[in-house]
Amino acid sequence: MNKGQQHEGEHRAKIKKMQEMLNNTEQNIKDTEFAIEHADTAAAREKRRDKNAQRMEAVEDTRREIEEERSNL
Repeated sequence: MNKGQQHEGEHRAKIKKMQEMLNNTEQNIKDTEFAIEHADTAAAREKRRDKNAQRMEAVEDTRREIEEERSNL
């Protein structure tokens, strides 16, 4: 394996890991949306909405990172 192939493999592994993290975060968002609907108090709903807002920002950041890594292939 030459150096270029090694770097390509590293980029692919990083993309795979980030995609797994992205999938997990998206599932957490869905789970939290369900929890918001069933929360007992307005404070609990607001706390979960805030957390999901943070997660959505992280999703966008991760998507950009994945695209950057793909451009290195």
